[in-house]
Amino acid sequence: MKPFEFHEPTSVEEASDLLLRHGKAAVPLAGGTALLIDIRHGEIQPGHVISLWTIPGLRDLRSNGSLHIGALLTVTELGEALLAPAVEGLRESARSLGSWQIQNLATVGGNICKASPGADLVPPLLCLDADLELQSSTKRREVPLDGFLVGPDQTAIAPGEVLTHIHVPPPPPRTGTAFLKLMRRQALDCSIVSVCARISLDTDGTTCTEARIGLAAVAPNPFRAKRAEAALLGTRLDGETLRHVAALARSEARPISDVRASAEYRSLIVAALVERAIRLAAERARGATGGK
Repeated sequence: MKPFEFHEPTSVEEASDLLLRHGKAAVPLAGGTALLIDIRHGEIQPGHVISLWTIPGLRDLRSNGSLHIGALLTVTELGEALLAPAVEGLRESARSLGSWQIQNLATVGGNICKASPGADLVPPLLCLDADLELQSSTKRREVPLDGFLVGPDQTAIAPGEVLTHIHVPPPPPRTGTAFLKLMRRQALDCSIVSVCARISLDTDGTTCTEARIGLAAVAPNPFRAKRAEAALLGTRLDGETLRHVAALARSEARPISDVRASAEYRSLIVAALVERAIRLAAERARGATGGK
């Protein structure tokens, strides 16, 4: 492993200046569960590693209708947090991400910025319309998570920017979410396919007023199946509708074959998991009141 210089800035501004000064030779360090593997395998050889752990205020979690997540919040902390039932799918994704040891180190921001095709936390955050707060030494901006991931290991983050917080707006009343993940093993494994559904229901408890479907491990990055979402609006979520929507989601996926599964198998699993996730999310929405 190539030697590197280790930096511990105490502010976002200082971290931003270091990233700009050292350019492509510098990488930010959050939990390190992906970065250190990449370094050990020689996939990247940074000259400067800039730890974000000495910067205060990046590990907070606030829930007051909306949800504010610090980028350095660990996956364990997210999975154990007392959150509104309407965002249960987000907690489910955190609990399914790797081993306990990985969850204790991995961070929410790191899982997003790694831009892995199978990033577990991204589908529920996409379904929850999350925005990302990005800060440099000179400015701060918010961008939607939808569109931030532009390719495997690629994001739309600008030079010198640091992801500081993830903001989730309050979900509508009578909303439920559900996250499902298929792995070769029951734990400690990467996704073959993962799916999150968010369903909001009308006062009749059956008509869908808003829908989100997030897919991962079936395209270069996690994404929303927007044609499938549109097909749910105004429907009563009967079996025929759900089968049609699941087929649409399957058609939007672009899976590949790898050591975990074939593209054909992934395609079949997308349809099955989408239908199950919608049913579970709708069931939870029927039990929700006041958007909680």
